Amino acid sequence: MKERLITLLTALAALALVILLLSPRHPDAQKPLSLPTSEDRGADGLKGLFTWLQREGLNVVSFRKRYSDLHKDKTLPERGNVLIASMPASKEIRETEWPALADWLEQGNTLIVLGAVYQHPGWAAAENCFCDVKELLSRYDWILDSADQQDEPNTPETQTDKTLQSTLNTLQNSLKGALPQDSQLLAQSSHPLLQGVTSLQTQTSADLLKAAWTLSGSEPENLSLRLLSERDSHLTTAWWMNAGAGRIVLLLTPDLFSNQRLGQADNARFIGNLLKQSLAPAGRLLFDDYHFGLSELYDPEHFFKDQRLHQTLWCFGIFWLLYVAGYTSRLAPVRQAGSQLSTRDFIKVNAEFFARRLNQPVLAEALVKHLLADIHARRGMRSEAEVWLWLEQHSRVSNDQITLLKRALAKQRLSLLRLSNTITYIRTVTL
Repeated sequence: MKERLITLLTALAALALVILLLSPRHPDAQKPLSLPTSEDRGADGLKGLFTWLQREGLNVVSFRKRYSDLHKDKTLPERGNVLIASMPASKEIRETEWPALADWLEQGNTLIVLGAVYQHPGWAAAENCFCDVKELLSRYDWILDSADQQDEPNTPETQTDKTLQSTLNTLQNSLKGALPQDSQLLAQSSHPLLQGVTSLQTQTSADLLKAAWTLSGSEPENLSLRLLSERDSHLTTAWWMNAGAGRIVLLLTPDLFSNQRLGQADNARFIGNLLKQSLAPAGRLLFDDYHFGLSELYDPEHFFKDQRLHQTLWCFGIFWLLYVAGYTSRLAPVRQAGSQLSTRDFIKVNAEFFARRLNQPVLAEALVKHLLADIHARRGMRSEAEVWLWLEQHSRVSNDQITLLKRALAKQRLSLLRLSNTITYIRTVTL
């Protein structure tokens, strides 16, 4: 018992040392960040949208490649596809990807941009200027720009106005403006894209709403449609616009179709209308997961963050610990089990020896002669011929059995098993 306890304590110390050496250093343990991907089940994830549309029979795909691979993917139809992309991306979008995306749109495909403009979720960089999207729109002669609204002029405060209460009110208003608040987006037209859509639920920041974003076209053939506006500020938050033979749907609030918001108000109906108008029957609905860490290529950072790896290592560690503590003879010397020979073992060894050395005819002849000798001795008969005559006249011994015995004496081929059973029977009824 003492040896087992020492072994258990040593194993626990070794396991603790391995965990200490291999575990990553996280000085500030934070809650896992929810990302807008088709696998994320958090508040900002798109797992709910992906699963819902998949159950509805749509061809949904987690696209884990760069935009430059859209043309190379042979599984995608040439036109009638829809790509849902959240901006700004956490992984850098290369300059070569934007021309490839523009060419893909001009083939007759649709891009739905979930832009973090009027709200900055945890995955979005607050200082992002949205320059990449502006550059993409400029390829189609669209101009997306923002202008800060003029704040109310500050009246000079006298010394008596600078009280503690006024300072607290100022801080409270500043915090309220920075924190996201629930907002409603109202439909702006009777277009089929908004059929059955009255309002959508989202979150916006009051400070970000001070910068009004506008969309304008530098060419007369550019067509755009205002889809949604924020209820209180009346700022446009969604546009539909042409992009060559394709379309771009620009949304300035990123959480309309997130796991937290999809089931609220008319959010689900709105995305359904968008896909009904844009997605072809054979088209694919693509979720841009690559630019948020999900890649078909090997990503060591993502690999070591995978919870399945941690669970597997824990299972191996627990199994090893149970083996170390529970296997009692691990350190004991090997003992050979003692064998005690019996009469049965002696008979078995001799039988195997004779079976290897004697052929079947000789063995069959010996068995029959041994039977005749036993009958001759037990019954007091004078000769072997008298034994045969007595067996032939015996009422419980058949002619077939007598014939089998004579064939054995003549060294003819026969079944030893049948002969052995016959001899056993004759011994039973005669001796």
